[in-house]
Amino acid sequence: MPSYICLKKQEQHLGNYSIVPLRYEDRFAIMKWRNEQIYHLRQAYPLTEEDQQRYFDNVVAKLYDNPQPDQILFSYMEKDICVGYGGLVHINWIDNNAEVSFIMDTRLEKEFFATHWSNYLTMLKEVAFNDLGLHKIYTYAFDLRPQLYDVLETNGFTREATLKEHCFFNCEYKDVVIHSLRNDSYQIVNYTDCTIEQLREILALRNDDRVRFWMVNPDLISEESHFKFVDRLKNDVNRLYFAIFKNGMLVGTYNLTNEGNGVWERGIIAAPSTHGTGQTEQWEQQILRGLSKYGIKAVTAKVKLDNLRSIKYHEKLGYQEHGRDDDYLYLLLTLS
Repeated sequence: MPSYICLKKQEQHLGNYSIVPLRYEDRFAIMKWRNEQIYHLRQAYPLTEEDQQRYFDNVVAKLYDNPQPDQILFSYMEKDICVGYGGLVHINWIDNNAEVSFIMDTRLEKEFFATHWSNYLTMLKEVAFNDLGLHKIYTYAFDLRPQLYDVLETNGFTREATLKEHCFFNCEYKDVVIHSLRNDSYQIVNYTDCTIEQLREILALRNDDRVRFWMVNPDLISEESHFKFVDRLKNDVNRLYFAIFKNGMLVGTYNLTNEGNGVWERGIIAAPSTHGTGQTEQWEQQILRGLSKYGIKAVTAKVKLDNLRSIKYHEKLGYQEHGRDDDYLYLLLTLS
């Protein structure tokens, strides 16, 4: 198995799926998929076996030992079978950005397009942001597959630009759509707009022992109760519940309950993996900046007296004490 000297971790895994450094034995399957999907690729003509062999021998073979290659390519695996390929291409090591590239076995596109794209992006973001430390990744797509945009946006990408009539296809000009994702960007999603899988992630975080230890109500919540609660939120004007994602990964939740007169009580959960990283402060500040559109003038919080880390966190954000009892400290943040 080849390896990239520029990567600390050669493989990424997600259940039965993985991405591994591009394998030589997958070259002709990839050639077949590219020729079948040439309509959405920057590929001028169908590839021959000679073309593909030459590309692997003269281009791919030189990528592994390059400390700053212009592309890093992977075989996308389901168990032990290659069902797609792609990677980071047009890597700009000065500006720390790269284009995302991916195609899957053509037979999978009709039923499993979103599944495989989401799996792939989840793993590729680990490579781009956590291993290589890139600032930004983006896609450059001929405006021919609108189903791609929903997948990208579900995974945290935002539509950054549309290049009007930028490519010529089937005797007419088509737009090019560019989506991007920054390493420091957070996606704030209302619970009622979350997917089923995202809601299950939220429940798993809520039921994590390390989270429940500090909660006012430490009881485990069943999936049935969780989904019923989210359904009720659709018609509840006095509650706001948000999930926060970074690069498509759940990093926390934030909820608000109307106490009247523009004051809302706030509850927060930060994923244990983010503790000590400063991320929670970043995304809470992002949320606080947007609360005025809901008519919110002040936010209250309730913290256990022995949770010193949380008390310091709130003080840093500008919360001030407005009461306490034997167990809890009550805090208030007035929004400007």
